[in-house]
Amino acid sequence: MSFDSTKEDLSELLKKVRRGDLQLPEFQRDYVWGEEAIVGLFGSIAKGYPVGALLTLKRGGEVDFKPRGIDGTDVAHVQPDELLLDGQQRMTSLFKALYSEDPALVITTRDKRELRYFYLDIPKAMSPAFSIEEAVESVGADRRRMKNFGRDIDRDLSTPMLEYEQHMFPLNRIFDERDWVRDWRDYWKAKDVDVSELDRTFYDTLVRRVQRYEMPIIRLGKENGREAVCTIFEKVNVGGVKLDAFELVTAIYAGSGYDLRKDWRGDEDHHGRLGRIRQNTVSSGGIFEKLAPTDFLQACTLLHTIDRRDEAEAAGKQGLDLPQVSCKREELLRLPLSAYLKHADAIERGFRDAAKFVGEQRILHDWELPYFPQLVALAAMFARSPAQSANATWRSGLARWFWSGILGEHYGSGTDTKIARDVPQVKAWLEDMGKEPDLFSQSWFQADRLFSLRSRRSAVFKGFHALMMRHGCRDFVTGEPFDVMTLWQDTIDVHHIFPQAWCGKQGLDWQIYDSIINKTPLSAATNRYIVRGDAPSVYLKRIEDEHNLSSALLDDILRTHLIDPALLRADDFDGFIADRKVRLSSLAATAMGKPVVDLHDVESASDADATLTLDERATPELQQDPA
Repeated sequence: MSFDSTKEDLSELLKKVRRGDLQLPEFQRDYVWGEEAIVGLFGSIAKGYPVGALLTLKRGGEVDFKPRGIDGTDVAHVQPDELLLDGQQRMTSLFKALYSEDPALVITTRDKRELRYFYLDIPKAMSPAFSIEEAVESVGADRRRMKNFGRDIDRDLSTPMLEYEQHMFPLNRIFDERDWVRDWRDYWKAKDVDVSELDRTFYDTLVRRVQRYEMPIIRLGKENGREAVCTIFEKVNVGGVKLDAFELVTAIYAGSGYDLRKDWRGDEDHHGRLGRIRQNTVSSGGIFEKLAPTDFLQACTLLHTIDRRDEAEAAGKQGLDLPQVSCKREELLRLPLSAYLKHADAIERGFRDAAKFVGEQRILHDWELPYFPQLVALAAMFARSPAQSANATWRSGLARWFWSGILGEHYGSGTDTKIARDVPQVKAWLEDMGKEPDLFSQSWFQADRLFSLRSRRSAVFKGFHALMMRHGCRDFVTGEPFDVMTLWQDTIDVHHIFPQAWCGKQGLDWQIYDSIINKTPLSAATNRYIVRGDAPSVYLKRIEDEHNLSSALLDDILRTHLIDPALLRADDFDGFIADRKVRLSSLAATAMGKPVVDLHDVESASDADATLTLDERATPELQQDPA
């Protein structure tokens, strides 16, 4: 880290602002500060109190943010020497109130945005009965202050003579006060009033102190890299709106003349281009509803770091000498513009292919996606292997990875690291079906986990919802499968099979009857037959009678939900739960391509079996061929 600490006269800093030698990074948001805050800032400076250090960055290094002038300046043609990373509000306020000829835009005590000039009541400021802050007054852009709802003038300073007469010194003259003070003295001398003593006191106790005020500055050298500069900026910018990595990368690319924000959002002025991914989606609430530009950059970073590692391997490097594949924030901030331009179009196609893939898994909406980071990994995989992605074997292997990550709850934490590990491992495995990804040996599903799956917010709960629909379950009433068209047109949700009300009347354990074992995807219309609280035998008969369904046809439909019709028609809750636990476990085993662990069976294993692995000790009936 390269930096130094120093002090600089406030007057010189304000001159730099006016000349454009000190500007802001383009991503810094405009602000409007409160009138009282500006008065308080001036009061602290007039008393010689510290107001905090500024943080600046010397230009000319790796980090070359696009500059823009501080509000009130016209310096678009100037390339600044330094950028102000922290202190925008203070320097803008001081420039507008103490240096600029234009009024400052402020938020008044009535929470309105108005233009204001600031004045100092000289006699009041020199009186020990008043504080400096109490001596500061503001007037409108016409240099008048109104009262009685704008009908009457409360203070009129619209001419120099009115300023002299009321001893009201314009604060934007405080660094060039001589002409105003001379004319003020002459005005009162013509009236046989000597204000020279007041003038000397005013200059010695206030004006000179402000003119000689020094601001502490921490200057970052141009040698500092992106990660260091961006991290420091965010640490010191705690009072402002936190910038995400996309905005920081946008600012970095802007220094090279590339508008990343326009590329993401689209450009109506440039052939009406709609922008990337989310801006082009067909329906709100779709899988890209919450896709952030940082997700897009993260996928690009994955491909860039894979390229970098491949190049190092081709050059003969091995082991620790190989650069890491990564999509962490610090790596994202280092993503070169050339790499973004190389991979952006492929990543966009990758996200669209990923959306089609998860749609095949019966996941169409963003709230149904168990782990959103998997979408980033999928986009990178599809972008990296566009030719293989049409192969059924390739897609089947990808599905195994997808469901292993969900049912094994792999992406509950440390997602950046896991994505960076999975993407190259899955890619290598799918290309030659050699060594399996580490995920497969590190994830498993425990059958008893089914009893604790009750919340729709759970990733595994969402996974079973989608798996049931992918399995081919059909609506109890219409008999329609939950394919893509049905899911878009109807409201499909997970509903109870044995009604809650009926279970409650029977005194059953709510933790069991409210678990996913007793739930299945159904349309809202069909669920109305269940929520009445009748026994399953009753509501099934009602469905048959009202819709002229045969018992055999309805039984076939029930089987698509992994329900034993005989147990449901007999209202055998315990038998139903035991049977469906096995069936849902088998569904998970098929999706993951490995047996499910039943802890009851593990705990009852004999000592002779103690050396078996968890997979080997899985319940025998669950050890089915995934195919």
